[in-house]
Amino acid sequence: MMKQAKIILKKCGGLPLAISTIGGFLATKPKTAIEWRMMNDRISAELEINPELRTIKTVLMRSYDGLPYYLKSAFLYLSIFQEDQKIRLNRLVRRWIAEGYSRDIHGITAEQLGRRYFGELLDRSMILPGEDVNDYNGKINSCQLHDIIREICISKAREENLVFKVEDGCCLSSTQGPIRHLVIGSNWKRDGDALPGVLDLSHLRSLTVFGDWRPFFISENMRFLRVLDLEDTLGLRDHHLNRVGQLHHLKYLSLRGCFNIFCLPHSLGNLGHLQTLDIRGTRICELPTTITNLGKLQNLRAPDCTTGDDNVKGEDTINFHLCHLYHYDIIPTEFYSCCLWMSACPLLLRPQVLDGGLNRRDVLNLTRFNLCDNKLDGAKVPRGIGQLKALHKLDGAYVEGNVTVKEFRELTELRKLGVVGINNKNNMEFWSAIADHYHLRSLSVRSNSWGDELDGCLGEGLSPPSWLESLRLYGDLVRVTYWIHQLQNLCKLVLESSHLEQDDAIQALGVLPNLAVLRLKKYSFVGKQLHFQNTAFLSLVVLELYLLMDLESVMFEEDAMPRLELLQVGACPLLKKISGLSVLTSLKEIRLAYLIESLKQEMLSQLGERQKHVIVNAV
Repeated sequence: MMKQAKIILKKCGGLPLAISTIGGFLATKPKTAIEWRMMNDRISAELEINPELRTIKTVLMRSYDGLPYYLKSAFLYLSIFQEDQKIRLNRLVRRWIAEGYSRDIHGITAEQLGRRYFGELLDRSMILPGEDVNDYNGKINSCQLHDIIREICISKAREENLVFKVEDGCCLSSTQGPIRHLVIGSNWKRDGDALPGVLDLSHLRSLTVFGDWRPFFISENMRFLRVLDLEDTLGLRDHHLNRVGQLHHLKYLSLRGCFNIFCLPHSLGNLGHLQTLDIRGTRICELPTTITNLGKLQNLRAPDCTTGDDNVKGEDTINFHLCHLYHYDIIPTEFYSCCLWMSACPLLLRPQVLDGGLNRRDVLNLTRFNLCDNKLDGAKVPRGIGQLKALHKLDGAYVEGNVTVKEFRELTELRKLGVVGINNKNNMEFWSAIADHYHLRSLSVRSNSWGDELDGCLGEGLSPPSWLESLRLYGDLVRVTYWIHQLQNLCKLVLESSHLEQDDAIQALGVLPNLAVLRLKKYSFVGKQLHFQNTAFLSLVVLELYLLMDLESVMFEEDAMPRLELLQVGACPLLKKISGLSVLTSLKEIRLAYLIESLKQEMLSQLGERQKHVIVNAV
C-alpha cells in the first residue's frame, strides 16, 4: 500500500486539492493494495466520471480557462511530450517559434517572448520546474507536467483536435478530420499499413517520434509540415533522410541523439524556411555545401565535445564515453579498439538495425570505428557559411583555413558561437572577424591540436568582444593578463588545456567584477599551488577544479570569494591540501569526486560547526 500511495502522491504532483480529495475518496474504499492499484490504473477515467473526484478536474479546468489566449495553445502543445519527460526549455521554445505561437513583436525577439511564456506557465503552476537549474543564476532550463494536469492537457488537446497520439491501445479510425500534430509513441507496434492509409495528414504541422523509427513515418501527404522532431529516435539511418528535402515548409528539424546518423542529404538545401537544425549527438562530421542556401536558419547545433551534453543513449553511451576516455589518455589505444568493437556488436544486432532496411552506405558507416576525431572536432562548415546572415546560434563549427574563418565577419546577428579548429595560423583572422559582433554573448573556442595558441594575437588592440557574458577556451593561453581585464561583463569562464603556470594569470581573472562561474578543467592550470588572494573573485558563486594533474594544494585567503556557494573538486590525483575553507562564509555545497580520503576528512574538519549548513557530496 505504501508503494501505491507513493504513486498516487506522484500523480497528484504536490497539488493540495488533489491529495485531499483523492485521499478522502480512498478512505471510503477497502484499504488494500489491490484497491489502490486499481485507483492508479484508472485515475484518468475516475476524474471524468466520479462525482467525488470531478471537483479536481473542475478546479484545474478553471486554471486552464483563466489562461490568456496566447498561453492556452502553448500549454496544450505540451501534451505532445511523454509522461514524466523532462522537456528542455530550448527545445520547447524553438518548437513554439516554428509553430507561430511565439513571434518577434515590439522589439522583443520570438525567443525572448517564448521564454516569457515559459516563465508565466511556471508562475501559474501549470508546469513543474525541472531539476536542470543553473548553478549560479537559478534559471530553470527544463520542465514537466503534473500527472493530473497532464491528463487535462491531453483531454483538452484531443477535444480541440490539436494533438493525436498513436500509441498502444489507440483507435486510428476514431480521428475526425485532419490532424495538426501527430505523435508516434514508443509503445506503438509500428503498423505500416495503418498510419498513411487511415489518418488525414494533409494539414499536419508537426511530427514527433519517440522510440523506434520506421521509414513510412514520413509521407508525401505531409506537405505543410513545420516541425520534424526525431530526437533520440532509434533505428534512424542516413538514407531515411532523403525525403526530408521535400518538406519545403519545414522550420524545425531535430536529429539530436540519433547516434547512427553520419551525413545529411544535399536536398537539405531545399528547406528555405528552416530556422532550427539540431544535430548534436549524431556522428555528422561535415555539413553539406547546400546548407548555405538556408537563408532563414537561426539555430545550427552541430556535434561538438566542448559543451559536453550530447544526448547519447543506450549502447551508444558506451562508444561516446570511450571516445572521451581515449581522448584523455585514460585507457590505452589497444584496449579502446577492443572495447569499441565489443560495444558495437549489440548495436549491430539490435532488431531495428536488422529490420531497418539498411543500404550499403549505412552498413559501412556502422563499421567505421575511427569516430573519436569526428566527435571531438565538431562538424566541418563549408565555404559560403557567411551567407547565413540570420544565424543567432552556431555550435560545433569546425573550420579549415583562413577563408572560412573570415566569413564569420558576415554573421553579425550571432548571439552564441562555438568554433573548433582555431590554430596559430588562423587565430588572428578569427578574433578580427568577431571583434565587432555587438550581439555576441556566448563564445566557445577550441584549438586544432596540442600546442596551438588561442590568444597569441590578443592584448595589443585586439581582444574578444567586450560584451561577452560566457567564454569557453580549450587550448593554450599565453597572454591572458594582457586582455582578460577588458571583459568586464563576463559572468562565466571555462578553461581547459590552457596550461596556465603562474599565479598572476589566476589573479588577473580575480579582478573581473561580474565573474560568477569559474571552471578550471584538465590542464587549464599546471602549477602545483593554486592561491586565491583576498579581495579576489568578489562575485564568484561557483568554482570547479577538475583534472588538474599537477595541483598539490589550494589556499583561500581571508576575504577571498565572499559569495562562493558551490565548490567542486574532482580527479586531481596529487592534491593533498585545501586550506581556508572557513573563510568561505557563503558556502552552501561542496562536491568532491575521486580524491584521497584524508583530504575529504580534512575539508570536513575545517568546516566544523558549519557542516550543518553546508551540503557535502563525495564519491
